[in-house]
Amino acid sequence: MSDLVSVIVPAYNAGPWIGEAVRSVLAQTHRHVEVIVVNDGSTDDTLERVLEIPDPRLRVVDQANAGVSAARNMGLALAKGDLIHFMDADDAMLPENLAVKIQGLKDHGTDWVYGDLLICDADLKPTGERLRGTDGDVTRTVLLGATTAVPTPCSNVLARRRCYDDGIRLDEHLSNAADQDLAIHLAQRHTYKRLNVALNLYRIVPGSMSKSIPLFERDHLRLFRKADAAGLLHGTLFRRRCLANLYWAIGGSWWKFTDERARALRFFLKAVMSHPAVLVRPVRKRLVFR
Repeated sequence: MSDLVSVIVPAYNAGPWIGEAVRSVLAQTHRHVEVIVVNDGSTDDTLERVLEIPDPRLRVVDQANAGVSAARNMGLALAKGDLIHFMDADDAMLPENLAVKIQGLKDHGTDWVYGDLLICDADLKPTGERLRGTDGDVTRTVLLGATTAVPTPCSNVLARRRCYDDGIRLDEHLSNAADQDLAIHLAQRHTYKRLNVALNLYRIVPGSMSKSIPLFERDHLRLFRKADAAGLLHGTLFRRRCLANLYWAIGGSWWKFTDERARALRFFLKAVMSHPAVLVRPVRKRLVFR
């Protein structure tokens, strides 16, 4: 196995953050990297800011807007490394991120690894919150949605190339649920391990969630239709619990971030009808399905 890591960064109107993201990869203690930035039809200065970075390990692709999953797939098609890591254009890595994950792959003999996540403010300063992944069944945890499975897989997972050589790609019909869909496919076909470290920085921009609730709803309903069609929602009780948590999360999103109370209540009702015990789930400070 070569130690070249291809880090794929899809970017759409990421001008304020893209430089910090790319430089965090180029500053890794593991130096054998290529950074593939796929500029997905940005209308701001994203492309100009990337082209200002003078490093031969940086490759830039400029394409018409096709969506984040299509941009990631383009990066995969161009990647030369035997190791693949995605990263969102508004996130960043701590310097030892890749080195620790490469060692984790060697130590555990798995096909892919992931760590925990450091939640950051709009300036990428850690808030003190650490989002922990599961040590258990990733597929089951994603579908139940009550706790985090793999924190933002598309900024966190380091995988051997063979995981993608067997045909796994990002679903280009999905946007903010593409991460969970990828985690399910990887978990179903390849071995994995959570590393008890937090080396990825996840930026939260205030007010951004309120604009994406319709997308959150559409994407996660599609995610669960795919899982159901693949036979992953096996067992009546498990299926009901999964759907109840899904509907509750969608309803909670409409309730918390918009004035669409009637729409929220419809999803709350569907959740209770699916599995009444959803009413006693603890109040959480965050949304599920990360």
